[in-house]
Amino acid sequence: MNIARWISFAVITAALAQSQTPAGAANQIIQVPAGWTRADFGPGTILSPDSAPKNSVIVVLEGYPLGSGLRAAFDREFVKSTAGQRVLNTGELRTLRSPQGVEMLATTAEVQAADGSHSYRFYLGAETPGSMELLCYLASSAALLQRYLPEVQELIKTRQFANLPASAGTSASAATEPYAPLTASGDSDRLEGIYSGFKFVFATTLGAVQRSARSDYFTFFRDGTVYNGLPDHGLVGFNMARACQGKQDFCGVYQLKGNQITIVLNRGTYRQTGTRTPGKIEIGDRSYILQGDPAKTPNHALEGVFGRADARPGEDLARKFIRFTRDGRFQDQGLVTTVAGTDITGGNLHFERESGAGTYRLSNFTLILHYSDGYERGLPILIRPEDQDQPMPPAFSVNTYTLVRR
Repeated sequence: MNIARWISFAVITAALAQSQTPAGAANQIIQVPAGWTRADFGPGTILSPDSAPKNSVIVVLEGYPLGSGLRAAFDREFVKSTAGQRVLNTGELRTLRSPQGVEMLATTAEVQAADGSHSYRFYLGAETPGSMELLCYLASSAALLQRYLPEVQELIKTRQFANLPASAGTSASAATEPYAPLTASGDSDRLEGIYSGFKFVFATTLGAVQRSARSDYFTFFRDGTVYNGLPDHGLVGFNMARACQGKQDFCGVYQLKGNQITIVLNRGTYRQTGTRTPGKIEIGDRSYILQGDPAKTPNHALEGVFGRADARPGEDLARKFIRFTRDGRFQDQGLVTTVAGTDITGGNLHFERESGAGTYRLSNFTLILHYSDGYERGLPILIRPEDQDQPMPPAFSVNTYTLVRR
């Protein structure tokens, strides 16, 4: 399998065609891991481990125009890199900060090429003056991605940027200073629960602008704070200040007066108003349904074999499942990694196990999986309002993915 065929970065095509003087990746100062080979080309830099099969693992480094901002540049290059291919799974978009104080965006993706081959990718974009410096780590299998992950993590920790002003650098401690706690509105009315709806996003694919609907969530807390999303580890142990560190766009406060609600995110940058009705919030032309009602939190045992509702017959995703038993045990056959994505904690990248077994429990909209080797992972779980009174629902969602009984 040829990685040059998996991605449409201009750097790969140009790099394979002709070696030139380093330019595009010159802003990224890196320490090449021992046992890796570095190839510099006009548009960027490619790193590959000598011990991996040829064209099975690479790291691509390249700079792109920043344009209107980090998020726009990151989205633009992600769309370009997957053009003509099928994106099977993406992780949550995370905001991080480097030891130099540089804001970064990170996500993961599993992509299928037209010939059926898969690539597993980690994208990390950093905003520097006038440019978005992108690092993309790719492998032909999840096992290979995991195998070389520690070396790539060390590379990321030591990566610096030459085009930063001398005064821009900050200490590692300053870069990871906790997000300042938000102040609630002080109004006596409070809202609690998880509301789900949809919003439309626009992306350019193969030169055409396409509109697609994306799931959107608001998680309200009784202290007057709101999180625009579904906590990817569930609500057990959820810490708003920690979750909002470097990710202010998703965090804010709300004010409820009668049936009128005002939501303020990103320290006042984004404000929207809506109307509350029983079990629903209307924000503009969008409806958000109370799917996580504190009075109906899932706590009964699960039973049966469940798979992804969006799996197509014959494809690899359709062969992945998870089995639950009433005595509190589970057996995962590759499903968890398709719904849990990637856990980035403290800047460290961690991929879920490809399979496993152990015990589970339900608490506060959180499915807690305790693996037999001691590893524990929490995932948000929601049951549709129409199924919440059933002793054994036929379907439920885990981390926004719908699972159905087989």
